[in-house]
Amino acid sequence: MKEITYSLFPKFFQSCSADQLAEIALDCGFDAVDLVVRDGYWVTPERMAEEAAAFVKTMQRHKLNVTFATTGYSPEMLSEDDTPLRVMAENGIASFRMSYFSYQADEDLFAQMEKARIQMQRMAELCEKFRVKAVYQVHHGDRMLIQHTYEALALIKDLPSEYIGIMPDPGNQFHEGSDNWNKAIAGLGSYAAAVGVKDGTFRFRPEDAALPNKGWSKVWTPCQEGVTNWHVIAKALRKAGFQGVFNFQPFYHSGSLDLLIPALKEEVRYITKVLEQTEVADEAV
Repeated sequence: MKEITYSLFPKFFQSCSADQLAEIALDCGFDAVDLVVRDGYWVTPERMAEEAAAFVKTMQRHKLNVTFATTGYSPEMLSEDDTPLRVMAENGIASFRMSYFSYQADEDLFAQMEKARIQMQRMAELCEKFRVKAVYQVHHGDRMLIQHTYEALALIKDLPSEYIGIMPDPGNQFHEGSDNWNKAIAGLGSYAAAVGVKDGTFRFRPEDAALPNKGWSKVWTPCQEGVTNWHVIAKALRKAGFQGVFNFQPFYHSGSLDLLIPALKEEVRYITKVLEQTEVADEAV
């Protein structure tokens, strides 16, 4: 699957300059870095136009692409001011991670889904104007409306996949019980725009065995150490003709770059090997 873009979500690299970030990304095996639009990062919402252009130029100088953005833009925000869409389009951003829909326990679930679907329709209309794609990431947590692929499909069914996509996320979904990946990816079809590449595992603390969780918790870990079967995911993506973004989100060792960087290198090597093995296996059939 040579069409896949390896893009780094550099959440825990804030201490680095853009040049330093580029050097780390290249050393780890990436061909792209996310354009992160957040306060405290290289591109802020207030100065997006000038900072986005500078960030993209820096990455390109290091032979890195910037085609995917991580943002918090909602349909309501972009309806009031579509400047961020224009800036992304002008800087070669093909797709961006949008905001999330919140779940309200005291409101009817179906009514909330319908409201969210209307907002996604509006997002598709906005994105069509600038020829960019809004990508909704499946996320875990009680406050999230969309926690599984099937909920995401209900959200975007019949909307144009040129402008609306979904990012399944095995790491996030592990926290909610995961998905049947063959069915989930096949169901997404052309809506599969990106995959959140992160993983988790179980941790047991005997001293907490008497607690309601019986001592078990879920923690972030590199993909080579996690519970997710990436071979199943790779095979399903290949069968579906996936040509999107592998968005690596290294949430482990968040407090130490000295630990994070070597683990991330190994994670990229592991995922690459999985994809290569899947490709060879399919060619041998």
